[in-house]
Amino acid sequence: MNKFYLIVPAMLLAVFAVLYSGARKEMVAKQVAQHEAKVKAGAEEKIRKTAIEAAANAEARSRQEERAATDRARGEKKQRDYDDAMKKLKDEANGYAAQADMLAKEAASTEIQISLARSDKEKLSREALELAKQVEQAKIDRRSAELEIQRMIEIVGRKLNESSIAVPPPPPSLVAK
Repeated sequence: MNKFYLIVPAMLLAVFAVLYSGARKEMVAKQVAQHEAKVKAGAEEKIRKTAIEAAANAEARSRQEERAATDRARGEKKQRDYDDAMKKLKDEANGYAAQADMLAKEAASTEIQISLARSDKEKLSREALELAKQVEQAKIDRRSAELEIQRMIEIVGRKLNESSIAVPPPPPSLVAK
């Protein structure tokens, strides 16, 4: 029995070694095949990407040229519109400048008229004030004259009262009857 403990595991080890070496050869062959397939697929993918990039670059160039052409056309149109707008603005500015000159002349003549009207108004105001002053002075003179007359009448009245002419004789006595 002691022999079987050594022989059976040795036989099983030999069978395992044979099977392992065969499986290992298959795994190595499979890895090589996978590696070759991966390299081949990578090369094909690289060729395909190069073709796609070339097509994309050609399409991008054509789009860029179209975009550049439309941008140039748009820029030229924009420049023409800008030039037209600037010409229109200059014409309007010249019109407004002429109108401003005309209005400035009107304003100057109106200002002269206003200053003349103000001087006339001041002259009339001074005359009205002078006439009002004369009227008030006449009223004051009249009132002063009336007060003077009243004072003179009072003085004359007092002198008459104090004089013997103004004293009435004593009333006749009633004793004579």
